[in-house]
Amino acid sequence: MEAGIRVALFFYLKKEEGIVFNSKGFRGQEFDLEKKVDVVRIITMGDSVTFGITPESCPYPAQLQGLLNKKFPNKLEVINVGVEGYSSENVLNRFKYDIIQYNPDIVTIYVGWNDLYSINPASSSGYKKFNNIAKFLNNFYLYKAARKVIFLEIKPRVDNIFRKDSANHLLETYYQDFEPIIYKENLKETIEIAEINETKIILVNLASVLYDEMSEEDIKKVHYPYFTSDIEKLKLLQEIYNDAIQEVALEMNIPLIDINSAINQVPDKGKLFFDTMHPYCEGQKIIAEIIFNNLINQKLLNFVE
Repeated sequence: MEAGIRVALFFYLKKEEGIVFNSKGFRGQEFDLEKKVDVVRIITMGDSVTFGITPESCPYPAQLQGLLNKKFPNKLEVINVGVEGYSSENVLNRFKYDIIQYNPDIVTIYVGWNDLYSINPASSSGYKKFNNIAKFLNNFYLYKAARKVIFLEIKPRVDNIFRKDSANHLLETYYQDFEPIIYKENLKETIEIAEINETKIILVNLASVLYDEMSEEDIKKVHYPYFTSDIEKLKLLQEIYNDAIQEVALEMNIPLIDINSAINQVPDKGKLFFDTMHPYCEGQKIIAEIIFNNLINQKLLNFVE
């Protein structure tokens, strides 16, 4: 009963925010279980970046639909199945047990931030004893009024408890040597299931507000994982996860859309994000354009023409 109330409250709040859900529980308008014979179905999987913000025209899947409609009228449909808080494991299970029933032709996967924020590269070390305290602090991110105090003042003090010179050197080693193995395996298994079902998977890497010599304004936008408040370590982890995405794409011989490099070329890219990884509508627009251009330039839609 309590769980049902929470779900009902969630949908009520989303309705109040102007977010539209269809009967299948995804963001956006209704779509048929059986796709039309002459329509190519693209499903966008991911976390809150894919889910997007308001209005309904803002998320990159909706903007991608608009771009495709102009070039291929009535030939493609884009379905947003992004879910806030999703990790690579959530995407794998949702794809395996739900999404394949919709018989998508193409599935884009833009996921990784929740994996990155949940897995401590040093979790096998003596830092374990601090994890419960740090996780508690991490949960305060949900309360945005307290966010600045928690992440700019309290968390650095907790980190300093165990940032001794020798220990810090050991911690650096854990970060440098870290490989997100479970994340990579989840992506690979998703791809293998897609191949069996004759679905084309396209991986999308992670873009963010992070860059060298960040402005004070952009630094204030950053929120940190429970295990560090060091912005350089966060930059390193983004690089590690993007390397993992590229390795999986090469190993499994599937397309990769490098939105990170493209967005890094945008002057003053910090204005595109309202926190570490969530874009404003203008940032969502750029992501849609990057994906659209890659679909064309990598000839991933030849069968449509």
